[in-house]
Amino acid sequence: MKKRVLLFLTISCMLLSCSSDNDSKSFESAILIDGVAFVPKEVTAYPSNSSVEKSTVFVLQKNIDTPMNLDEMVFRINYPLSQSNASGTYLMTGLQGTGNYTKAESSFGFYNGSITIEDLGNNKFNITFNNVKGTPGNGSTQIITVSGNINGKFQTSN
Repeated sequence: MKKRVLLFLTISCMLLSCSSDNDSKSFESAILIDGVAFVPKEVTAYPSNSSVEKSTVFVLQKNIDTPMNLDEMVFRINYPLSQSNASGTYLMTGLQGTGNYTKAESSFGFYNGSITIEDLGNNKFNITFNNVKGTPGNGSTQIITVSGNINGKFQTSN
């Protein structure tokens, strides 16, 4: 009887420890797009250096299965070569930062607001969207607003 109880406890402990490891997310999202939650399934950061500046492209993918279901945000921040990491606040007006949000067949280019990045090292970031505005362009008066934050470990690029 004692052997069965020990075996049961051992198996239970193994199952509980395995399930909690797989269920945990490496990031938390509180991003809102026009007041609607945007919780990506996958987040990746692509750092890059040129002879003039450093930059990081962030890709937040909620759904990429088909063009009809596409739901993702991509933005790039640019900072000086002398800066040790990506930490800072970047205006989304073109020079410091650019980006867009795409949902199904609609794409909104960022043109106003800012993004604050706290680079924690090892591809961990705290990112805050400070009322970033986006428009589809082409003379459209439709405007989206991105606010909130995302933080945690981003996947690294290959």
